[in-house]
Amino acid sequence: MTRCCSVPEEAPAPTSLSDEELLATLRDSEVARRRLYAAQLRTLAEIDARGLAQARGYGGAGALVRELFTLSPVRARRLLAHARAVADQVSPSGAPVSALLPETARALADGRLGEDQVEAIHSAMATLPTTVSEDDRACAERILCEAALSSEPRIVARLGREIQARLYPDGTAPSEPELAQPKRWLVLRQHTSGELSGSFSLDAETASLFTTLLSPLTAPSSDERGPLGRTRQQRQGDAFAEILRLAAHSPRTPHEAGEPVTLLVSTRLTDLRNSTGHGLVDGHLELPASQIRRLACDAKAAPVVLGSRGEILDIGRASRTVPRHLRRALIHRDGGCTFPGCDRKAKWCHAHHVRSWADGGPTALDNLALLCGNHHRLVHHTEWEVRMINGRPWFIPPAHHDPDREPLRNTLHTHRVRGLGTTADETRRPRCA
Repeated sequence: MTRCCSVPEEAPAPTSLSDEELLATLRDSEVARRRLYAAQLRTLAEIDARGLAQARGYGGAGALVRELFTLSPVRARRLLAHARAVADQVSPSGAPVSALLPETARALADGRLGEDQVEAIHSAMATLPTTVSEDDRACAERILCEAALSSEPRIVARLGREIQARLYPDGTAPSEPELAQPKRWLVLRQHTSGELSGSFSLDAETASLFTTLLSPLTAPSSDERGPLGRTRQQRQGDAFAEILRLAAHSPRTPHEAGEPVTLLVSTRLTDLRNSTGHGLVDGHLELPASQIRRLACDAKAAPVVLGSRGEILDIGRASRTVPRHLRRALIHRDGGCTFPGCDRKAKWCHAHHVRSWADGGPTALDNLALLCGNHHRLVHHTEWEVRMINGRPWFIPPAHHDPDREPLRNTLHTHRVRGLGTTADETRRPRCA
């Protein structure tokens, strides 16, 4: 009997769809693809359990799918590893055995996770020491799976390394060369133009510190139109300059991130509240009022408020909008940028007023959230919203991102701050009102 593949009903042409329908179609197709991948893994796991590949002369199920679908060896091994990790098994005695990664399996079957996220979770779990208890393994998988729902795979992989370090803090003993006097050198060349160039060499420990500082600042930046045209070398130069500014302002306590700049802002009160028009900063730099609102979130500001005919209504006294003690509390609570999926650390972040300072929002812990520069601009200039729910910032995506506008939050820093003992209540997703 000849087996025929069913032909799905032809979808409408993309050119005939509205903007909202195009976005919905893209989301639906991705969810369907992920669910099909889950079904494929269950099928492959059953083939593996029955030994069908060996019965037909193959070395294993991986070799079977490699030939059937002309896959690379790496892709075939990955497919089989995922199947064994997320599919329920049957023991030799016939007893059912739950999947090794049950949380991941459920999220994949629901279409909430994709293949790359599954790979990041599986790889991170595979590196955990065998001495880790089952309870800690289950907790680690839950944390990784929750992070994968709103984070790129590289963020999940980094979180996996942090979990491994927390569960296995001693690591391996250093070798004799590592215990010797570190060899470091720096050669600088001053140019007549004032520019500086040079070369350097760092020992492994210092190199690790340096790359850790560089890493969160070298990710490609983007705006609403797409990635900004900065090469990797240019991004590394920008990151190095940022580290120097941080060191110059905070020689002893890096978590303070320097003193916020003092701004003399001249703008009309109505423009400031409505994010319209322009204002002068320090008497000469003209900026849009919407940008002044963002700068006012985490700066020392001396406002000069003008009336409708330009008359001075009030000259404010310079004051820090986020005092040092309050910023410390904010760092302790948030741990870093609170935007979903962002791994920027607290010392690189601004303090954002959830209810705008220009609209009378208080400078209080329950009205502040840490945001990196990119996501601070995103929140101020797009349809993303921030709401404080149970004392913590949650983010409401635009309708084109999620039609249901389900609140999201960044769980990466939550677990960094609180460890593996974070309760389910702290990460439970609320419903929008």
